[in-house]
Amino acid sequence: MKKNINITTRFHLGVYAILLNKESILLIKKARGPYTGKLDLPGGKPEHGETPFQTLIREAEEEASVKILTTKLLDNYSTVAHQAIGSTQEATHHLGMIYLALSYDDSNLTSEINAEDSLGAEWYQMDSLTQDMLSPFAFRAIQDIKKI
Repeated sequence: MKKNINITTRFHLGVYAILLNKESILLIKKARGPYTGKLDLPGGKPEHGETPFQTLIREAEEEASVKILTTKLLDNYSTVAHQAIGSTQEATHHLGMIYLALSYDDSNLTSEINAEDSLGAEWYQMDSLTQDMLSPFAFRAIQDIKKI
């Protein structure tokens, strides 16, 4: 007997920041979604009427208590993530606007749990991170930064 599999599709647009400190990158641990438990770039979905820069400021504050001061658009990333939710398979097309933070204030950085989306933020040595530890966007960002 064939098992019925329900497949739903979604689209998600997010704005993400790359924050660097020498050979380290600031990453959050995902609390939900298809990348739960993975390390990811701080960022998220723009709220109604927000510019990408306003989204970066709000998301970095919410997820890591970091204040972004200036940025530069680095690239746009696209991936499709698959996640099983009960008997449904969800395929999310994830499009991310990736910004490099040129200046920021991390004096209030928190590694505490944020119930919204982040289980805290930390600086990670880029050379110590492996692909299986990272979201696709974080992995690609690290690869791109190493080329610069």
